[in-house]
Amino acid sequence: MKKVWFCLSMSFIIAILFMGCNLNLSNIIYSKNKPNNFYYTNILAKNLTLEASYKCIILDTNLSKEKEVQNDNKFVVKNMLKSLNKNNFIQKPKDLPDKPAYKMFFTFNKDKLVVNVYNEKFISIYPWDGDYSMDYIDMSGVPLSLNLYSLCKFMFK
Repeated sequence: MKKVWFCLSMSFIIAILFMGCNLNLSNIIYSKNKPNNFYYTNILAKNLTLEASYKCIILDTNLSKEKEVQNDNKFVVKNMLKSLNKNNFIQKPKDLPDKPAYKMFFTFNKDKLVVNVYNEKFISIYPWDGDYSMDYIDMSGVPLSLNLYSLCKFMFK
């Protein structure tokens, strides 16, 4: 009886292995097209809103120095994101510097996102291990008090 049970279970396993799966999950799980220009920005805004405790570190790429942003300055990023509209999200600019002046690292419970701050005009947002291209943001219409370049300069003053 044990031999029959063993033979039946092995036959079943072999049949499953040879049959394979006709469902193509690569199209469902990963699409090469980014859903919208503000995909990663939405993730950052959602995490800033839902998580009370997170870590934000600014790295000065020229001096290789880093500083942690304290709670009283964290509201700048959240308010900056609220001030954006669809016109601020652009394709990669041609006049974008090769290297950002500052990098901001946001560490949440489940996500880790990076904000490249190039100058007063351009920033980009992307996750630590993302599948899509960065979100590029033109900061031209954002008030100077909410500009991330100003925050970064202030932190390293």
